[in-house]
Amino acid sequence: MKTNKILYVMTLLLMFSLLASGLYAEEDNKINLNSATVEELVKIPGLNKELAEKIIAAREENGEFIDMEELLEIDGIDMKLLRQLKKHIKVEELDGCNC
Repeated sequence: MKTNKILYVMTLLLMFSLLASGLYAEEDNKINLNSATVEELVKIPGLNKELAEKIIAAREENGEFIDMEELLEIDGIDMKLLRQLKKHIKVEELDGCNC
């Protein structure tokens, strides 16, 4: 009986660790908004070249993005598109100070 409980707990731990590693792997596949090129951005569903160029221009004008909600300030990006983009992009600082 004790062996069954140990196996059950070990199985649960294994499942949680596999789930967690999958979530981290998904995050690694996302494009960093602060280093993305137009070519990378246009590969994301919902973004065309014009929007990708607007994102790069906003980054060049205002500095690094701090959070993805800043994209809502770009003409052509609404909440629906932002939700879709969040599946493919992340925001990580590059300069050492994202303030």
